[in-house]
Amino acid sequence: MKPTHIIADILILLGALSLLGALIVKIFHISVLYLVPFSFFNFANTCLLLGIALYIREIVKGK
Repeated sequence: MKPTHIIADILILLGALSLLGALIVKIFHISVLYLVPFSFFNFANTCLLLGIALYIREIVKGK
């Protein structure tokens, strides 16, 4: 497995966990380091977009 794929997998996993964390914070109204659900969603969006971009880069580079 290429290092790029490993990084992309980690980014996608972090994005999914951040989305789950945002839902938990939103539903149970708990505060984690004074972060609001919006900050979790922003982090998740960034991680998921970077992971997808890395995979697309590898697909385009392979062709």
